[in-house]
Amino acid sequence: MNRNKTVNYFFLFLSMLFWGASFVFTKHLLTDLQPTYIIFLRLLLASIIFLLFSIIIFGKKMMIARKDFPYFIGLTFFEPFLYFLFETYSLQLCDASVVAVIIATIPLFISILAIFYFKERLSALNFFGIGISIFGIVIMLYPNFLDSSFSFTGIALAFGAVLCTLGYNFFLKKIPVTYSPIVVITWQNLLGLIVFLPVIFIFNKPESLVLQTQTLYDPINFTYLLLLAVFCSSLAFILYISALRIIGLAKTSIFTNLIPVITAIISFFLLHEQFTIYKILGIFIAISGILLVQIKKRNLYDKVKSLKTTYFTDIFSKTKLEPTPKR
Repeated sequence: MNRNKTVNYFFLFLSMLFWGASFVFTKHLLTDLQPTYIIFLRLLLASIIFLLFSIIIFGKKMMIARKDFPYFIGLTFFEPFLYFLFETYSLQLCDASVVAVIIATIPLFISILAIFYFKERLSALNFFGIGISIFGIVIMLYPNFLDSSFSFTGIALAFGAVLCTLGYNFFLKKIPVTYSPIVVITWQNLLGLIVFLPVIFIFNKPESLVLQTQTLYDPINFTYLLLLAVFCSSLAFILYISALRIIGLAKTSIFTNLIPVITAIISFFLLHEQFTIYKILGIFIAISGILLVQIKKRNLYDKVKSLKTTYFTDIFSKTKLEPTPKR
């Protein structure tokens, strides 16, 4: 495994760490804030931070070419708009562990998309790894299925989030790699914020917004919201996009099985949830499955083209980025 690929695997782990923590942060914020307001605030903060950063670093190069604009619209429609709505409302109706299990089915759908549309190749061992990883997640959360009161609406919303991820990755693969991941996420958050402006007033009365805003004086609420905006809504996506461009769609998506594993670990420390033998065994099996998916057989894969620049040069260097076509 070359050094650049190893770095991108580390980036993938960090993105899953942030997304896994987001379940805990969101679940806490839902006690005081409505789902749409949580989404709006995290997009607002992320948009401000990354818009200023992109203007300073990239200048005019952050502008989108007219021919690529539909891809960014499609990207934003599926995520953050629909995905955040489905996921946040499903967390309001179901236990976080139940939602996490459903989210763990994402690699199956992504692998189908990668194979039949983008013509990526997976071996039988890779498919076996996907199944093993999902099996580990089910084992880890098996007691929750017995004790939880299921909401069919919540489950349907969680599966809606899964399908939104499919649409998100479809449009993400269509966006030219000449755009820095930071530029992609800046526009994703900014367009998502614009879409959510009318939604926030449809689902929340003015007096309700005032009361919810006052709860942000709580240091824990504000800290969790800031973490959601900077790390979960922005940095995690940047790392994910960068890794996807090097590793491939199918192998990148299998890392989403780490999300419920990380959620369980963080919940243990922050929410003091019980760490059972089911969770320990499930974590071991899930990680084993992820490793199997990453195994590459020479006779089933084409040689990976060497990269001309390192990841950090691609993100931060103005000179290495190809200029986007004029409108």
